[in-house]
Amino acid sequence: MENINFKIDHIDPLGQGVSKEDQISFIEKTLPGEKGTAEVYRKAKGVIFGKILSTDDLAEKSAHRVTPECPHYYECRGCQYLHTDYSNEIKFKTQSLERMFNKLLPESLKIKVHPAEKRFGYRNRVQIHYDLETNDFGLISSFSKGLIDASKCLLPSESINTVLKNLYSNGKWKEIINKEDNKQGYIEVYQKPDETDPKISVNKPYAEGGFTQVNDSMGVVLTDLVTKMYKKYMENSNKPLVLDFFGGNGNLSKDFKNANIKVYDLYIENETNVEIQKENQHYINIDLYKKDPVKQIKNSLKNIELPIPDLVIFDPPRAGVKFIDSYIRYLDASYIFYISCDPATLRRDTMKIIKNYDILNIHLIDLFPGTRHFETLIVFRKSDFFLSS
Repeated sequence: MENINFKIDHIDPLGQGVSKEDQISFIEKTLPGEKGTAEVYRKAKGVIFGKILSTDDLAEKSAHRVTPECPHYYECRGCQYLHTDYSNEIKFKTQSLERMFNKLLPESLKIKVHPAEKRFGYRNRVQIHYDLETNDFGLISSFSKGLIDASKCLLPSESINTVLKNLYSNGKWKEIINKEDNKQGYIEVYQKPDETDPKISVNKPYAEGGFTQVNDSMGVVLTDLVTKMYKKYMENSNKPLVLDFFGGNGNLSKDFKNANIKVYDLYIENETNVEIQKENQHYINIDLYKKDPVKQIKNSLKNIELPIPDLVIFDPPRAGVKFIDSYIRYLDASYIFYISCDPATLRRDTMKIIKNYDILNIHLIDLFPGTRHFETLIVFRKSDFFLSS
C-alpha cells in the first residue's frame, strides 16, 4: 500500500481536492487548506489519485469540515460533498464551473446559481446491484470490497426508500430475480412524477420506464428557467421555429407558447409521444449520434416555408453534441439553449459555438446535491457580425 502526503489547494470539477505538494495529486473527500496522508488507489499518466479513510488521516482539518450524515460516506463514491455543509458545496461547484469557463465568458457575466430545495431525499431513481454467489445486495464502490447497504443511503426519496427497505427485509430482493439466468445484475427502483407508486425493473436498460430527471423539484426549476429564457428572447416572435434536440418527451419545450416545435430523439417505435403528437410539438425519431444527423434534420424541415430555426435546444447525454459544427453551420439558429450535465463536454462544445455566437447568460442548477454533478444552462445568441453577414 502506497501513501502520499498532500496539501489541498482547491476542489476540482470531480469534487476532488487538488494537491500540488510534491506532484499533482487528486484526493477524495478533502477540503482546501487540509493537510494529511492519503492512500494511493490509482496512478495514470504521472497523476496520482488518493483517498482518505477517515479524518484520522488529516494532520490539519478545515474549519468547514463536518461529520458526514451518511455512515458509508468514506467507503462510497456516490457522494463527494457530505464532509462539508451545503453552502460550501454550492461554492465549490460554482468555483469549478467558473474555473472552466473564465476565459470563455464575457468579463461582466456572472454565473447565476440555483441551489436545491433539499440536500437529501430527492432521488426518484436508484440502481442497486446484486450478487447471488456472495448473497450481496447494494451499491457498487471501488473503495469498498463488497456492495454497500443501500437502505442507509440518504439520497432516495421517501417512497423509493420504502421500497428499498422492503427489498432488504428478509432478502426479498432475491424473490424478483431469475436465478437461473442472472447470477449478478441490478435492480432499478424508479418513480415518475405523475405516478403514485415506485416501479421495479430487473436487469433492464437504465431508465427503461422512460427518462426523467432524478430530482423532481429541481427538474421543475430547470424547466421553468428554460421557459423563462424562451419568453425573454423568443415569445414575441411570430410562430418561432424551435428545434428541441435530445428532447425525450418534450418536457423542456412543452410550455413554449406561440411556437412550432420539433422534438428530436431516438424513440422506440411504439412510444406514446411519437404516435400522439401534441398541438405544437411534433416528435421526430432520429438517432442524433449516428452519421450525418443534420442531413436528416434538414429533410424533416423541407415542407416548412422558413426552415431556419429561431431557437435550437441541446440537452445531450454526458458525451455532448456530436457533429456540433454541422448544427451551427447548417441550421444557423438565432439562439441556442444548451443544457448540460457535464461541464467538460459543455466547455468543448462552447468553444466551437462562440465562434459564431455570444453568451448571454449562464446558470448552474443543482439537481444532484451531495454529489459532484449539476446541470448548466448557457444561452447563446448569434453574434451581430454573423447576423448582418
